[in-house]
Amino acid sequence: MMKTYHFGVPAVLVWVIHIITGLLFIYIGYLILEGKPLGKWIGVAFITTGIIMSLYHVHIWLYERSKPDSS
Repeated sequence: MMKTYHFGVPAVLVWVIHIITGLLFIYIGYLILEGKPLGKWIGVAFITTGIIMSLYHVHIWLYERSKPDSS
């Protein structure tokens, strides 16, 4: 079983974040289908998640680009 992702990030942490994000999407989908208003906290959660995801992936991309070509 995989124990870490890039840079030693614990796999369990990544899995928990994916599960929480999935549950958030289920909840938001439910609110939209029921025609209920989305609270400001959902916007804050989306902005925060988007920033974290973007920074993490840009970091990985730059790290991979800076590695010497092994071919």
